[in-house]
Amino acid sequence: MHLKPLNIIGILMMLFAAFLLATHYLDQIILSITYPFLEGSSKGKSVLLFGLMGSMLLFYPLFKQKGTIANKISSINPKFSFDGHKYLKFTIIIILFTYLFGILLEFWVRFKFGVSPFTMFISFNPEASTTSITHSHIFKSILGYLIQVLGIHVPSGVNTGLSIAQYIPIIAFAIFIMFPLVYLTGLIALSQKRDFHKVIIAFSLTVSLIGMLDGGLFSTPALLGLFGLLLVYFVKNPLSVKGVIAPWIIIILFIILRFSIGIVGTNTDFHEITVINPSDNIDINGYTVLSLEKIDNKMIIKVPGNIHDKLLLSSLTDDLKGKCDGFFLSWNAYVWI
Repeated sequence: MHLKPLNIIGILMMLFAAFLLATHYLDQIILSITYPFLEGSSKGKSVLLFGLMGSMLLFYPLFKQKGTIANKISSINPKFSFDGHKYLKFTIIIILFTYLFGILLEFWVRFKFGVSPFTMFISFNPEASTTSITHSHIFKSILGYLIQVLGIHVPSGVNTGLSIAQYIPIIAFAIFIMFPLVYLTGLIALSQKRDFHKVIIAFSLTVSLIGMLDGGLFSTPALLGLFGLLLVYFVKNPLSVKGVIAPWIIIILFIILRFSIGIVGTNTDFHEITVINPSDNIDINGYTVLSLEKIDNKMIIKVPGNIHDKLLLSSLTDDLKGKCDGFFLSWNAYVWI
């Protein structure tokens, strides 16, 4: 394969990803650069960013419209012919479906335990991991489970969300179909575009894949990735007002929905803490307890609602670790204002 400038950039990005994974020299620098759009507290997302995007820029020539792979796939059925615009549409639809599927799984977990969908779930064992409708780690936990089964070493400081996996139905393993499918259809779409659009799609597709695993529909990577893909899909030559405005409207609607969920789920009167399988030595003397109730394998505690969500979450995680399987915590969006 004759290497073009984008292919060489792809190789360099993949080498840089390997360097980041194997060393710690640039961890803090890279985190400060990528955090605003990846929301990553460890270098794991940065490694994925450079590795996935680099692989796309390297391998896209294999999927050119008249290439060997394209001809073989098209011979199966003419509907599979490599039309970049059609495959970009497929990619966007699959990504959106995966995000919505993740939200349904978040609802399922809360229904299983009989708690409100507007709660954060913190699971222990082997390490504390969180998930919620507004920032989901459902599929991340499934990936963490696979990593554990395969015995793959994970650098310290990278939370795979493994502890959540035990509460997720087996159907969530569909992410192992959706993830490569998005990668493949996106790569086909990318290969049919101009170089500038190739870069936009490669970046947008990468952050979308990261959002699928870590964060879900309302995370920054998800919204940024969707915006980039929609922009390339809608914007045509010559430019039209509809083509430019449509991506903005769609993303703004998702952002409004995100804040609406936060407000609708807000309880200003109290925080409700539902502790799962509590031990007998739980100490809550450090909290102002409004009420406490035990139902089957759950302990339901109510504390004042004016405590900041982040502070309460951190405090409860420290105090309850090793004393229960996990807990659900309601939120008060107004404390963030």
